[in-house]
Parts: sequence; C-alpha cells; structure tokens
Amino acid sequence: MVCKYHHIHHPLSNQKHKHEDGHEHNHHDKSDKKLLAISLVITFTVMIVEIAGGVYVNSLALISDAIHMFTHAFALGLSLFALVISTKKIDNKKSFGYFRAEVLAAFINGLTIALSVIWIVYEAIMRFLNPEEILASATIMIAALGLVVNIITGLILLKANHDNINIKSAFLHMLADTFSSAAIIIGAIIIYYTNFYMLDTILALVVAVVIAKWAKGLLSDSVHVLLEGSPYEVDTIREAILAEFDYIEDVHDIHCWEISHNYYYLTCHIILDKVNEELYDKTISEVSEFLECKFIIAHTTIQIEHKEN
Repeated sequence: MVCKYHHIHHPLSNQKHKHEDGHEHNHHDKSDKKLLAISLVITFTVMIVEIAGGVYVNSLALISDAIHMFTHAFALGLSLFALVISTKKIDNKKSFGYFRAEVLAAFINGLTIALSVIWIVYEAIMRFLNPEEILASATIMIAALGLVVNIITGLILLKANHDNINIKSAFLHMLADTFSSAAIIIGAIIIYYTNFYMLDTILALVVAVVIAKWAKGLLSDSVHVLLEGSPYEVDTIREAILAEFDYIEDVHDIHCWEISHNYYYLTCHIILDKVNEELYDKTISEVSEFLECKFIIAHTTIQIEHKEN
C-alpha cells in the first residue's frame, strides 16, 4: 500500500498478515517448511555429535558451541512450528488464532538457554581452578564438522523467505554459530601448538556471552509481547494522528498490542469538535488507513466522541 498521507510508504506495508495471505504466501510456506525441516535435521544431528565429541575430547568450548548450536536448532524448530500452527483455523475460543504459540515457545526457549549459560559459566570456573588437558586434534575435526554444517544450513536458508522474521532470525543466528565454530577451530589449533589449555575455557566463556546476549533479547522480546506491550510508544501514535488530522480535537485511551511479528491491534477514542455522522465515518476510515500506512497497524477499533461544551 502506498499511503496518501504525506507520501508515507512503510517498508513492510506491502506484506499481508498471516491470516490474509493468498496462494503465493502458501507456496512460500510449503517451501519454507521443507527448507526449515532439512536445516533442523542437519543442525540437530551435528549438535549431538558435538556434545558427544566434546565430552570425549574434554573440550568445554566444543560443548559450549554444541549448546549454542542447540539454540539455533530450537530457533529453526520454532520457525517450523510457527509456520505449521499458524495454519490452524481461528475458533470460538481462540479468536486471535494460534500466533502467540511461537511467542510462548520463544519464552521457554529463552529460559532454557539462560540455564545453559549458567552451566557453562560454572564449568568454566571449575576449569580455571583445575585446568584440564584436551584433545586438540579431535576438537579441530569435530568443530570443523560443525562449521561445514553451519555453512550448508546457511546456504539452505538463503533460499527461504526472509520476509518471515522467524526465518530471518534463524538465519542470522546460524551465521553467529558459524563464527563461533570458526573461533573454536582457531583456538584448538593454537592449543595444539602451544598446549595453552586455558584458552579452551576462555573461548567457552566467549561463547557463553554470545548465548547470554541472545537469551536476554529473546526473553525481553517474548515477555514484552506476552504482557501486551505496545510495539510503539502510544504518545507517538497520538501525536502522529493529531499532526495529520487538524479537525481531531484529541485522542485518548490508546491501547496497542502485538499478537505476533508485524501483526498489531489498536483501540482508541477520538474526540471531534462537533456531532457529525458523516465526519464520524470519514474519521474512522481515514485514521485506520493512516495507522496501517505509518505503523503497520491493520486492525483498529476506533470510538468517536464529540467535544463537550
């Protein structure tokens, strides 16, 4: 949609909401499900190999990277789950559908990741107090396998629909895991030639910091949505409406919330300076269009009030 209001054109305004998509989007869904499923199977398999290998070679960095890979496997699974469950029909008890399921899953994922960070930090402290020897050559081979798989998975996800924020997120985290695997390989090579085993613990902590940052963002975003947080400052919405429509006296009782990514609802009361039924309909129509163009809020409920003398 190209908005008539001050030539506003939001970069996402051409996207339909999930429940409104047509044949083209359904085609993307089927293709994305297949690509995500393939990536998930590959990532999960190598994650198991890295965990088993990390225990065998006694490398905390490798185990940490495997846990990092788990976060990406979960992200892939979450995206796949979201695509599957979003096709469920809205029923009388679920009037908003099942879009929030992905947010709830993300919150649980964030808690799981946070616990893994605590475990890595605990193990790192123990290793600092009691340094242990690792099998550097085996670590290099296993980490190299993880690196190759991350690259392959990233190439697979390049073919998916990156307008889907879940898939885009999974792809970006896969890139982060690729750099993590590369760092562990470099560290293992240094250990192989220098026997500086403490480097393995240092790399594990670096990976833990990356995981912690991802977990914090995931928990923060999911809690915000679950607590009906607004995607925008309500004062910003109010000021934008008043600046655009000079005949509107005031806007109050604004409530804006996010059902899922780029799927926003808004209710508000608008005060006009006179009772005019024709102006009522015009206001509701034009303000609704304005909000969709400027803020991607495609679902609005507006109550009109007249100014009291």
